[in-house]
Amino acid sequence: MLTQIELTRLADFMFEVVECDAEYEEDEFCCTFEGTRLYVERYLSHYRIEIGHEDNVVELPRH
Repeated sequence: MLTQIELTRLADFMFEVVECDAEYEEDEFCCTFEGTRLYVERYLSHYRIEIGHEDNVVELPRH
């Protein structure tokens, strides 16, 4: 489980990096955040993020 601080950093990463980088144009992609592999599904209202494996999933609202 991620701490609130880690979730905040992840949300900032999604907003500042993922939303602004052409490398992440698709609605499903993988990326690395602070050394951990993420599988991301982007929806209109939120991200569904598998952190490391499919048993550890968080959903973050899109800014």
